[in-house]
Amino acid sequence: MPYTISLDDIHQHLVSLTDFRRNAGKYVDKLSQQGPLTILRGSKVVAHLIPPTEKKPAMSVEERIKKVRQLAGGFRFKISLTPEQLNEEYDKMYDEMLPR
Repeated sequence: MPYTISLDDIHQHLVSLTDFRRNAGKYVDKLSQQGPLTILRGSKVVAHLIPPTEKKPAMSVEERIKKVRQLAGGFRFKISLTPEQLNEEYDKMYDEMLPR
């Protein structure tokens, strides 16, 4: 990578477009070690190449399952009602809420 100019004070690495095209594999391989690249065409910036960041989930698996159960409307999983019994329960609830 002979045409790389490192500017330590602003943490950028400037690379010409031609040099990047010729050595793209090397630059991509070293991207995580050296930080972001700024690609120049002539004297104008045409691209910024940054290494990917891996995001860790904010919630654990157990917390996610708990949240899904809350968002599911409070339904209890593994209830022991038959469909007919469940329909009867719904009918009772609707009769209380909606007078006929």
